Amino acid sequence: MAKQPIIEIHQLERHYTMGDETVRALDGIDLNIVEGDFAMIVGSSGSGKSTLMHLLGLLDSPTRGRFRIGATDVAQCQDDALSMMRNRHIGFVFQQFNLLSNLNVVENIALPLAYRGIAREERLAIARTYAVKLGLAERLEHLPIELSGGQMQRVAIARALASQPDIILADEPTGNLDSKTAQEIMDIFYDLHAQGHTIVMVTHDVELAEQGTRKITFKDGKIIGDEPGARAGIEQARSAAVEPRPASLRHDTGLTWRELLRMGVREGVMAHKMRSFLTTLGIVIGVSSVIAMSSFSLGSKQKQADQIRALGANLVRIVDSKLENERLIAARRAGSPGLNEEDLHSFLTNVVHIEKYAFYREVKMTVRHAQGELNPRILGVGGDYLSVNNLSLKAGRALDAHDAATHARVVILGWNWAEQLGEEGLLGSHLLMGGNPYTIVGILQDKHIDTQELEASSVADPNNDVLMPLSTLRSRTAFNDLRSPLDEIQLQLSAEDFLYTAGAAIKRILAVTHRGVDDYELVIPMELLKQKQQSQRLLDVLTACISSISIVVGGIGIMNIMLASVTERIREIGIRRAIGATQRDVLHQFLSESVIISITGGIIGLLLAFICVVIVGAFFAIPIVLSYWVLLAALGASIAAGLVFGIYPAYQAARKNPVEALRYE
Repeated sequence: MAKQPIIEIHQLERHYTMGDETVRALDGIDLNIVEGDFAMIVGSSGSGKSTLMHLLGLLDSPTRGRFRIGATDVAQCQDDALSMMRNRHIGFVFQQFNLLSNLNVVENIALPLAYRGIAREERLAIARTYAVKLGLAERLEHLPIELSGGQMQRVAIARALASQPDIILADEPTGNLDSKTAQEIMDIFYDLHAQGHTIVMVTHDVELAEQGTRKITFKDGKIIGDEPGARAGIEQARSAAVEPRPASLRHDTGLTWRELLRMGVREGVMAHKMRSFLTTLGIVIGVSSVIAMSSFSLGSKQKQADQIRALGANLVRIVDSKLENERLIAARRAGSPGLNEEDLHSFLTNVVHIEKYAFYREVKMTVRHAQGELNPRILGVGGDYLSVNNLSLKAGRALDAHDAATHARVVILGWNWAEQLGEEGLLGSHLLMGGNPYTIVGILQDKHIDTQELEASSVADPNNDVLMPLSTLRSRTAFNDLRSPLDEIQLQLSAEDFLYTAGAAIKRILAVTHRGVDDYELVIPMELLKQKQQSQRLLDVLTACISSISIVVGGIGIMNIMLASVTERIREIGIRRAIGATQRDVLHQFLSESVIISITGGIIGLLLAFICVVIVGAFFAIPIVLSYWVLLAALGASIAAGLVFGIYPAYQAARKNPVEALRYE
């Protein structure tokens, strides 16, 4: 019974355009290859035999004609289908061996099985079996550079056999070998044919061309001879030759993501360490600058907020209008009692987000000390006056409840007066105020306030104050009976964000308690708040611009290096395509390398940024503020940079013509 053709070719043409000239590499050939053939293709250079091998290997497409492998019309297949057929049905053996230099013997043999989705341990076991069969048992862990030419060709043959193909294509497999080694390699092919393999081999050796089952002669793109060879009558043991494919070899699942990542790390990143390091460095700088700038921005915001808060950015002040004469009398007749502690109680009861409060009343008195006369602002204070106004003591103690209850004649002296009088011996000494002695029990710490820079001209300098209990001031000084009990109430909110709502609530309360009389001023530090918001927006914009530029520069570095990588690895791309990698596999591999680099750079950038922020923050006294959202955004941006800027190089790699890639030197 006649065997059915594995390959059917009818009027196949392959033409190339070179300038204005059309090269007819194949010019209408008819050829059938049946199961068990050992077809030797011979002809002079340029006769078309290599073009035929590229077409048989599905690395090139015909210009016209019919080409079938089994029942499949090759001309109708897309890249995925052609790649699958190369991987399952065709095994390549090249004159140049075409082994990947960074993989050892077993890994090179197993590589086609990776593109079929076979688990790593299983495919390595299969590869070891074929390596041992071909006499490579002592060279399993060796790299190609450590092998002789004959050993490398044995690896190439084992790789071709590992996926148990229907057809073995050998393109001058002995062309780069000495005669002894060449004979050893040919003996392997003879054994493979005897075991039932179908082989198509290109050779320049006329004597060798006689040793197959057929000798097919090419000239000027045409077949001019198809004669029986010396092995035409040799019987094959097909049934015992080609073992049935294991289940994992019968089904294609494609390259797995796990294997893709392993390839990206081992065969991409680690195989080109210096290039990968330089590429990673760009992302490290980009990510670390993003995080560092964001941290410095947030730290600066916090520091600025603290400075503004020291001037009362979260402080609502209700200030008595200090009406006089007829206006004061009219206000009292209208039912307004003036600013008083009952107002404060209403605020505390009805306004939310109040953390602390204070109040004071000012009085004018002559003040003398043994060392000179003073002209301070004298305040009778209550509540958390020091805390609300961000004041602290340099020496002595604060005013306490006992002082207030006993109307004690004790005072706290502002820093300016303490400096003028000389700090030594001030505590416990007396001030004569209105002719009465008052004991100095505390000295305020210097309050450094640049009111001009922060546009806080309405804020008085506490360094010029003298503080006493409000109860003492009321009991020991005389006042106009109609004057408001308090000059000012201060409410400290938990955050500046509540200024609007708190201000509105206070106005409503005062409208009721003061019977609609406008004898107060509600001071909300909107200018400070606006300045803070504007400064924050400016820092945000600056940070975003610098961060974006840094990430883009890092991404451009990835693109540049990956494009160089594609150029350096063109032959590798051709090898991978020849053994079954799809365009998508190649694209994913190169894209995974850029993403791995960007993720690695992002993680290192996080660590570097943290170190930088700690050191710089400590040196310049900037609060260390690290936002988890910023960290995630920076890492996400680095991954996005790897994806976005890695797509074009990966696309270029995937679009390489397999034939041209294999010829690349």
